[in-house]
Amino acid sequence: MRSEALGMKNLKLSFDLILSSPYVRARQTAGIVAQAYKIKDRAIHYTENLLPPATIEELLDEAHASFPGSQNILLVGHEPYLTEMISSLLDCRQPLGIELKKGGLCCLSIRYPLKKNSAILNWLLTPAQLHLLDPSL
Repeated sequence: MRSEALGMKNLKLSFDLILSSPYVRARQTAGIVAQAYKIKDRAIHYTENLLPPATIEELLDEAHASFPGSQNILLVGHEPYLTEMISSLLDCRQPLGIELKKGGLCCLSIRYPLKKNSAILNWLLTPAQLHLLDPSL
């Protein structure tokens, strides 16, 4: 994950906020990204809204209410729940046929407040692609 985080940094991605599932693996991943970006651990916020049965609306309402100035939010969670959230934002009736592997990254643009077709899928990168972007290789 360290290599993937450095690849993210090499892409010049920036985040106002990191929202993470409270589960151990997600906490570790969020910590690795925060370390690569030199973000203090207290800038990571853990939320139950990245776990079932929470909805994407609940997650985004929490982010909007608790962190109103945040424009670029990194979500660290689990499959298949993240794909279900992405599908919901893209107004798909069924989960998209995408494979978001551990360490993969998806970029969406979201208009708030949420309504039909509120999101645009900008790109999806596999862990292997992010690894190739690590400048230390």
